[in-house]
Amino acid sequence: MATATTDTATARAAIYARISQDDRKTEKGVGRQVEDARQLARLRDFDVVGEYVENDISAFRDRPEYDRLMADAEAGRFDVNVVYSTSRLWRNRTQRGGAIDTLGRLGIRIEAVSGPSLDLRSATGRYLADVIAGGDTRESEEKGERVARAAQQRAEEGRANGPVSYGWQRIYDHDERGQVVGFHDVEDEHAAGIVRDIVARLLAGEGLRAIARHLNEQGEPTPAGASEWRHSTVKKLAIRPANIGKRVHRGQVIGDAEWPAIVDPIDHERVAALLEASKRGRRSSPFPTPDRRWLLTYGIGACGVCGSVLRSQTKRSKRKKSDDVVYQLYVCDDRGCVGRRVTDVDALVGAVVVARLSRPDAAEAFRPEVDGDAAAARADEMRDRLNDAADAFAEGTIDAEQLQRITARLRPAIEGAEQEIRQAAVPIEVPELDQLRQADLAADAWDGMSVDRRRAVLEVLGMQVLIMPTRQGPGFVPEDVKIVWSHA
Repeated sequence: MATATTDTATARAAIYARISQDDRKTEKGVGRQVEDARQLARLRDFDVVGEYVENDISAFRDRPEYDRLMADAEAGRFDVNVVYSTSRLWRNRTQRGGAIDTLGRLGIRIEAVSGPSLDLRSATGRYLADVIAGGDTRESEEKGERVARAAQQRAEEGRANGPVSYGWQRIYDHDERGQVVGFHDVEDEHAAGIVRDIVARLLAGEGLRAIARHLNEQGEPTPAGASEWRHSTVKKLAIRPANIGKRVHRGQVIGDAEWPAIVDPIDHERVAALLEASKRGRRSSPFPTPDRRWLLTYGIGACGVCGSVLRSQTKRSKRKKSDDVVYQLYVCDDRGCVGRRVTDVDALVGAVVVARLSRPDAAEAFRPEVDGDAAAARADEMRDRLNDAADAFAEGTIDAEQLQRITARLRPAIEGAEQEIRQAAVPIEVPELDQLRQADLAADAWDGMSVDRRRAVLEVLGMQVLIMPTRQGPGFVPEDVKIVWSHA
């Protein structure tokens, strides 16, 4: 490791410049620092061997150019560090102390455009560097406290902080001289409509990923200019307290916002409950979530033998290789008791739904009110029992057969409770129900619905589909499937 030599008139200099904030990316401020540092280097007859420039980067963030500067110092590539002021180098106590010790050990001194020269080879030089930089740290921390207090005050007053949120547009207020004196946010009709549509689709049973796909297919621009909509973006937009005119500060709702609400409060509570129930189920269950691409694999379908949930399985026809056919089966997820083609079962379910809703007494088919909280408590209790059984198996207290029997009994009950949770969160009115109630439109309405929307209808109807153990061999008959109505 080389040690710098600073006793010659041709000392090698490294210039470091940094600006914490440059929203417009003009780089004018950091450019002035570099030019002033170059002028000082010329006056002192330094040989500038490197420039390390960081624009719009806080001293409290990762700084790749600063890291490169310190690495080159260790490598002995320069003797003097030229800066506009020590505040450009350090604001963090831990980083400052380590750097002063390192530069002192290497014999590198600091030359500042605004401030004294610091010879870090001596104890006095290191002391002065620590004192000066300590003042910079204090100034930065006091500024941070002022900024935080101002942000808290804005939050308490319900005012926005930072860029305008998706769903609103910002209107600037001007004085008589045309100077900006404030701003207020109003509804952006198009973006707010997108947020309301997301909420409506979720309440109608459509999944987060399906909504993201829909928005991408429509070519809808994303909120933050990302390349595409993602399910996480959809979820964040759907559950923001800002949607109902509430101000959040440090993760907590602290009062009303000054901007207008763009989502009905009741719809907001419903969609928040729906997504929370879904999250709770995924976190607590030791089993993977069934594939939502299929109509009956999310608790609506079940095995008619053991009651287990259904999963989808890809099968390949055993006919001639030249006539190879790939298709999907609904199969029992536990022991494989039953299996029927997805297309056949879904077609039968659709025909039953259309026929039921085309009858004069269609209103009687709708589910009654469901106690979602009670269902959630039951589901949590049964998940705990299932997790206890899994722990007991891991510890050797029960064997695999016993675990399988416990699982076979609890999983259908958990799925039933989770279906009740979803029912409680889904509104009675699914958008397509009006068309489904009209005999001449019902079939087309069902055919035009996404899988998520169809599932929502089945849940609203309180309908369960059982795959029964019928005869062996190819072909499909209605007796292969049993429709169970939880009410009416």
